[in-house]
Amino acid sequence: MSIAKHDNVTELSTQNLGALVELQRNEFRAEGDVTYATRIDRLKRLKALIVENKKEFATTTKREFNGARSYEFSLFSEFASKVEAIDYSIKHLKGWMKPETRKTNKPMNFLGGKSQVRYFPKGVVGIISPWNLPFGLTVAPLTSALAAGNRAILKPSEYVPETAALFAEVVPKYFSQDEVAVVTGGSDISQKFAQLPFDHLLFTGSTHVGAQVMQAAAKNLVPVTLELGGKSPVVIGRSAKLDLAGTRLTFGKLLNGGQLCLSPDYLLVPNELEELLIARVIDEAQVMYPNITENSDYAGIFNEKHFARLQSYIDDAVAKGAKLTIVGAENTRASADNRRMPLHILQNVTEDMQVMHHEIFGPILPVMSYSDITEVPDMIEPRRNPLAMYYFGKDKVEQDYLLSHVQSGGVCINDITLHYVQEDLPFGGFGASGMGAYHGPEGFRNMSHARAIYSQTMIDVLPIIGARPPFGEKFRNRIRKALGPI
Repeated sequence: MSIAKHDNVTELSTQNLGALVELQRNEFRAEGDVTYATRIDRLKRLKALIVENKKEFATTTKREFNGARSYEFSLFSEFASKVEAIDYSIKHLKGWMKPETRKTNKPMNFLGGKSQVRYFPKGVVGIISPWNLPFGLTVAPLTSALAAGNRAILKPSEYVPETAALFAEVVPKYFSQDEVAVVTGGSDISQKFAQLPFDHLLFTGSTHVGAQVMQAAAKNLVPVTLELGGKSPVVIGRSAKLDLAGTRLTFGKLLNGGQLCLSPDYLLVPNELEELLIARVIDEAQVMYPNITENSDYAGIFNEKHFARLQSYIDDAVAKGAKLTIVGAENTRASADNRRMPLHILQNVTEDMQVMHHEIFGPILPVMSYSDITEVPDMIEPRRNPLAMYYFGKDKVEQDYLLSHVQSGGVCINDITLHYVQEDLPFGGFGASGMGAYHGPEGFRNMSHARAIYSQTMIDVLPIIGARPPFGEKFRNRIRKALGPI
């Protein structure tokens, strides 16, 4: 079946989805060289899409958060930062596209042989984005895909149907269907989408679903980038400036109501500093959010299902002996009608509590204490390979110890989440928190095929080194030089 280039694509069958991939791949093949000018044009159109539709997207997202989503947070995290990322790609794209000269082995280098690596577009990239940052986490990987010269098909989360529908309405105003297309629909469409024969597939979401996406993609040997999550720890060193740590920890924990893949999940603090730091966190939370239930700066829990899940973690922890402190002017738990949940601090946390086995994704802060920094890697190990690790302190030896003994996707020292907005740093997970990366040059390379190209001269090299039958003593001596007696 054929698909009109400017039609919106919604609720498609497997046949329709396959036809859409084929449409983009045929146009990609017909295009041939994806020039610098073409890529810049597409990036500029993406930037225009953001700038010209930011208010409508931010308003729609707020509505899908039951009205409890900060408009200013949306404008910065999902729009302003993405414009900055596009500007960065535009500025550096020409350099990224240049062939890389590589060394050529002897004696071919003496005779004019040349080696290089050139980065070519892969073709058609599928992008499955989540509900918590539905615009930003769609546009960010799309930026890398377009910079690398690819076509793209977007599948926004089924949990934000209004945002997905808005994408389907807006994208065709800036891109033809064969450049960037949008697919909407429920979980059944998402499952079919992951099975399509893309040239690359990027998924952002939970570790559990990420494993399913990878299995589906493997049927067509589709390379994947998985941006997952995990339980990102905050480690407070004895050299930390507690006021600074408390401020930045509180801000990072409550950003978007704790519903970010990079949200600090739990706290590891020296025994003697625990109460001092918690007191600082409580003070900062009350300064930033003096009111919870009616505060437009404070994000509510996305839906009733997630709200009930968070409440169950709290109830389970308290039943097993955790000390609970609810932080907020009203000092009350949120209700199902108003899902702006105050910060809940849990102390005396143990490994048998559910809150230590699942990514929290909400304003709950479990606290564990330690005596010596050497204990910390073993405390993190049951929740290994988180998307991020956060360390506060000035002790370089301690920093290096944690960096060499704890594996994580990324690291932020003396701050929370800000490594994500550094466009020259790769963003991605490791192990259970994901694979692959995007942003900046790593995003460009991840979405490209690094093609090795060796150019030989008209001089026939192999007879010179005796590497063509019949093999003689000259060639055997060459082998002996490398291997020893033969």
